[in-house]
This record gives sequence, C-alpha cells and structure tokens, in this order.
Amino acid sequence: MLDLTKEFKEVKIISAVSWYILTMVIVIFIPIILGYDNLLENDNLLSLLSSSLFIAIMLFKFRLSPNKLILLIKDYKQKVNIKELLGVVGTQLCLSMGISLLVIGIVYFKFPDFLNELLTDSAVDSYSTYSGLVTVMLITVVCAPLAEEMLFRAVIFKRTSKKFNIYVGIIVSSLIFGLLHIELAIIGAFLFGVACCILYTKYRNILIPMTVHFLNNLIAFLPQIDISAPVETAPLTASDAQAYLGMGGILFLIGMFFFIKFVNKNKHYLKKGFASSVSKSPLLENPMK
Repeated sequence: MLDLTKEFKEVKIISAVSWYILTMVIVIFIPIILGYDNLLENDNLLSLLSSSLFIAIMLFKFRLSPNKLILLIKDYKQKVNIKELLGVVGTQLCLSMGISLLVIGIVYFKFPDFLNELLTDSAVDSYSTYSGLVTVMLITVVCAPLAEEMLFRAVIFKRTSKKFNIYVGIIVSSLIFGLLHIELAIIGAFLFGVACCILYTKYRNILIPMTVHFLNNLIAFLPQIDISAPVETAPLTASDAQAYLGMGGILFLIGMFFFIKFVNKNKHYLKKGFASSVSKSPLLENPMK
C-alpha cells in the first residue's frame, strides 16, 4: 500500500473558507468591471465559474501535481469497494427521499395552501435549454463533489478532528454541510456528511467520498434530463399527503437501518482518528493495514 502522508500540503480552515467566499465575490465583480452585466442574470453560470475557480485554487493549495494525482488514483484503485459505495448511495437516497416525503406530508396538514404554492413554483423553475441543463449538471455532478469534499472532508473535518477529536470533526463538518444543503433536507445532508467522513477516515483517500458524492448527485440529477417533460403539477390532496407520510416513513426506516449498520460496521476505524502533526496530507492518509 502507498504511504503519501507527506505529499500534500495542509490547508487551514480559515484559508479554505475565505477562498470559498472570495471566489463568489470575484465571479460577481469581474462581469461588472468588464461591462458584461447581463452575465449577472445567469446564476447557474456564475455558480459554475465560482466553483471551478475554487477547485483550481484548492488543488494549487494542496500542491497537487500530476505525479501525485497518479499515485492518488493508484491508491484509490487498490482500495475502492464499489459494493460498499453503492450501498452508501442507496442508503442516502432512501433517507433523502424518505425525509422529503415526510416533510411534504407534515407541512401539508399544517399549511396546505402554502405547500401547494411552493410545489407549483418549484415545478415552474425548470431548464428551458440544453445548455442550461448542462451547466446545472456540471455544477451538481462534477463541481459539487470535488469542491465540497475538499472543503468539508479534506479541510474542515480533518482539521477539526485534529484540533479536538474525530467525533467533533464529524459533527461539525457534517452539520455545516447539512445547513448549506437546506433545500435537500438538513437531516439527510447531515447523515450523508457523516457517511462521507467515515469513508474518508476508513480509506484515507478523498477520492472515495468524492465517488459517493458523484454517484449520489448523478442519480438525483437524472430525472431532470428531459427538459421537454411537463412541469405543471396537480394540487396536493389529503390522500396524497397520507401516502407521502406512509412511503416516507418506510423509506426513512429502511435508510436508517442500513445507515446504522454501516456506522457499526466501520466505527472501529474512527478510533484511529487523525494524527496531530500538520505535516500529514489532507487528501490522503496512511493506507489501511
């Protein structure tokens, strides 16, 4: 097994977060300075440019060279367990869908008119062109797994774990990750963050949670591919809400069963934690023995 613990430079949380915010500011001000104000109306394009710039900066700060990337990929091929990763993705989809259906059902019985109006607005917000669809796909399926795993797992989780302990690192990084994905249900995003932290700790290779993140986002994105599909939705009824509650409860229980099973199976890897030495890699730790 490869040992590349000193090949990648450590990145501090304040530095990574500052660049995360700064890249968004840069992408907004450059069109203004150059006189392309119309670009400001394309939120998806700005998000794609911002994410791409952040990824490039983080790779530079990690000192990722072609040779190091090759070593990282070789290590990934030796360790990757596709069956386990697909299991994590399936569990996450059950949790996300279950929580979403439960939330819809609960909100309906409290605020039915508000929910139907919200669902109608969400349905209308579709992609009218394939270029817009491709832009969103690049943001969701490519940029998000790269940028978010580097920020939340390779930096925030890793640094917080070394500062306090690995359990604090998991909770803090996953909570922040969940809060930034409020539209996808905070609880589901939080649990997904926990699973990615465990995978990163177990395999000591950031490409593993990136793969899970990629597969999860890809599957979630697939229903949006047909831009010609009708977007109008019929008003939700009480019987619909009851069905959502039932199906949501079943999916949530199934997801929690496999999530707890996954945590129990891999919890012994958490005992190793992360060494306090700042010389170790944020991208790749000691391979499993």
